Amino acid sequence: MKKIRTVTGDVPVDRMGVTLTHEHLLYTYPGGEHDHRSSYVLEDAVARISAELKAGMDAYGYGTLVDMTPAEVGRNPELMKRVAERTGANIIAVSGFFPERMGIPYWFRRQSVDELTDFYYRDLTEGMVFAGAATGIKAGAIKIATGQESVHPALSPMGPNGRRIHQYEDRLIRAAARAQRKTLCCINTHTDPMDYTVTNPGVEQLEILEEEGADLGKVIVGHAFVEPRGVEQIEAIVRRGATVQVDHIGIPWRFDGDEGLDESMAGLMQVLADKGYMDQMVITYDRWFFNPRGPATQENPQLLNQGVGLGYIFETFVPRLRGKGFTDADVHRMMVENPRRLLSMDSL
Repeated sequence: MKKIRTVTGDVPVDRMGVTLTHEHLLYTYPGGEHDHRSSYVLEDAVARISAELKAGMDAYGYGTLVDMTPAEVGRNPELMKRVAERTGANIIAVSGFFPERMGIPYWFRRQSVDELTDFYYRDLTEGMVFAGAATGIKAGAIKIATGQESVHPALSPMGPNGRRIHQYEDRLIRAAARAQRKTLCCINTHTDPMDYTVTNPGVEQLEILEEEGADLGKVIVGHAFVEPRGVEQIEAIVRRGATVQVDHIGIPWRFDGDEGLDESMAGLMQVLADKGYMDQMVITYDRWFFNPRGPATQENPQLLNQGVGLGYIFETFVPRLRGKGFTDADVHRMMVENPRRLLSMDSL
C-alpha cells in the first residue's frame, strides 16, 4: 500500500482522511528566531496549537495537514511531532525555503544544485536539522517558492533563462526536481499573485521542474487562484499535468474582504471543473495556527491569517461551491482523493 511520510513515521494513505495541503502550525519570518517578541515556550505552543487542531479534527474530520513552513521561517520539527502525537493528526513537514527576496539563507546560496539535492534528499530520508542538531524527524514533501509581494513586478528583473525566477530560486527548483526523481515525493509551491500580472509564475516553475525530469503530476502550484489575470493562466498550469491549490479561503489576501476572494475562487473552480480538471484541484486555508509575534497590528496585518476558523471551509465555502453545482463527492475528491494521490511516497 502507498504511504505518506509524516513527522511520526510513514502512514498508509487510506488513513489520511480530509487533508489540508498548505498550512502553518508555527510561522515567523527569517530572523524571527532572534527576536525577543517572537520567543515562545515550546510546550505552551504545542498545547495551544494542539487544542485548536484537535477541535477542528473532531468537528470537521480533518486527518492530515501539510505544514508548509520552510526551514528559515520557523520550521520546528519537534513542535510538529509533539502536536501530531497529542492530536493524532498526520502532519507532513516540508523541506525547502522561502522566495529569494525574503529567504534562502546565505549558507544555501553558496551551494550547488547537487548539494541542494542532497539536502532535500536527507531531509526526506534521514530527518531534518534544527538549531544545528539532527532530529531524525523526516519531511514528507518539498516546497519551492518564487516571487515576493513587496517588489513591483515591473521592476523585477529577468533571471536565468528569461524567466522572472532568480538565480538561487532556479537552483533550488532544479534540486527539488532531482530529489523528487529519487523519492517520488510531492513538490508543493508558493507563487506570488503579483507575478501573474507580468508572467505565469506557476508555468515558469513547471518549466524548470520539467527540464530536470520531474513528475509534474506530483506538483501542487500554490496561490494561483488569488489574483490571476484570467482563468487561462490557471488552465495553462493544469494542462501541463500539475495540480492547482485553492487557498486563502476565508483569508482576504489582496482583497478587502473574504467575500470577494471566496466568490472569485469559487467561480474559477467552476470553470476548471466544467473543463474536466476536478482531479487537479485541492482545497486548503494557508492559515497560521500560531505566530509568536501576534496579535495583528497595522504594521503586521498578515497576522490576521490566524483569524479564520477551521470550520470555515465546510460551513461557508462548501455551501458556496454547492451553489455552483459542486457535490459532496466533488469536495471529497478535492480534499481526500487528490491529496492522497499527490502526497504518497511509495518508493521509500
